[in-house]
Amino acid sequence: MLSSKKLIVLLALFTLLIGSAAMAQDDGLKLTGWPYQVDVVTENLGRFTDQYGWDAEFLPFPSNEYRDKMVASFVAGTEFDVAYVRDSYLAEWAAAGWIQPITGLEGAEELLADLPQGIIDQMSFEGEVYGLPYYSGVQTLAYNAAHLEAAGIMSPPETWDEMLQQAQMIKDAGIVEYPIFMSVRSGENYLLREWETLTAARGGKLFDDDFNPLFQEEGSAAWEALDWLTTGLDMGVIDPASLTNDDPGLLLAAGTSTFQTTTDYALKAMNDPEQSMAAGDIKNALIPGTDEVRSGTWGYVRLYAITNNTQDKDAAWQLVQFLGGKDATGVYYVPKRWALEFGLGFSPAPLYEDEEVRNSISGWIDPDLLSEQSEYAISRPYRFVPYFSDWEIGSWGPLQAAILGDADKGQVLADLAEEWNDLREEWE
Repeated sequence: MLSSKKLIVLLALFTLLIGSAAMAQDDGLKLTGWPYQVDVVTENLGRFTDQYGWDAEFLPFPSNEYRDKMVASFVAGTEFDVAYVRDSYLAEWAAAGWIQPITGLEGAEELLADLPQGIIDQMSFEGEVYGLPYYSGVQTLAYNAAHLEAAGIMSPPETWDEMLQQAQMIKDAGIVEYPIFMSVRSGENYLLREWETLTAARGGKLFDDDFNPLFQEEGSAAWEALDWLTTGLDMGVIDPASLTNDDPGLLLAAGTSTFQTTTDYALKAMNDPEQSMAAGDIKNALIPGTDEVRSGTWGYVRLYAITNNTQDKDAAWQLVQFLGGKDATGVYYVPKRWALEFGLGFSPAPLYEDEEVRNSISGWIDPDLLSEQSEYAISRPYRFVPYFSDWEIGSWGPLQAAILGDADKGQVLADLAEEWNDLREEWE
């Protein structure tokens, strides 16, 4: 497995050889991220230009390649001014000096005062805050209530074993062939996040508070989570496409799947008649637990950060404030738009009191259940160490092999624990 340093060098050489349209010289500010709702981002940047006079352009990279392409861009001397950042590589980018803290910048204290401390902590590294939120939320369970009713099931499952039982009933009734979809494909937003969810919902974590691996211990919550996935696949109630599909929300929207863990905001599109054949049938429930554990989940935040190589830090900070904070009129324009039009979770406290936002949310998700779900969220500080991204990428193939029974589960987990410890020693 390539070390982080070797990977960075190779990626940089690759970028220099093939070039990139995103690297072209141009006037104005350059924003990069993953290509979610590109037209909306472009419209928002137009409002920014109208208010502040700065031209701004959005030049995204493919979501699954985003981290690798950005590492190469940073090493080559990025021309981006502002970038999206996922929590899984905040520490890596901050430790490398690729993004700049906003601590102490004019207006930062006022904006941070509107945010919960937990969100601030997730945007911080070694005492410095590195941006403002793009969106935030928790992982929850989405299910098709019509499928449960058709199978004679009165309520969604409270345990993972009960989910398998209900799925078998739904399958036997001929409602759908594969009632459960679990996002365990290789990729940054899939397998490891699902494993974390399944582990948290069994009362466990992948690592202890000192970042020592726990998952390799036989009988651990993480081990049992993988066993559950194998059992569900063997029973034929977990969709085999779980290992390859990169847009699982389409299955619930099409009515061909019954159960799925997903980010809270995804239910908005699933209940939109213009986007979903199952609109109105998709409900949220607590993520199942065990006989001893009520539920478990994790929270997340995505943020806007200023790059190390921006040519105008003041202008870049204005853009970050506009996107993650208030616009020139003093309102949280962009965060509110994401919440109203796409259901993205938000962090600024004033938006929770916004009547328009509150009415909009209750139209597609049960806010009380969502609030309760957040109470069961675990912290994942291990994601904030700079070697996490390298370890995560190397885990995808072995974990899939363990789930499928193509490799010994115990050996795979032992090897991953050893790889983690090796990377930690290399970085420290």
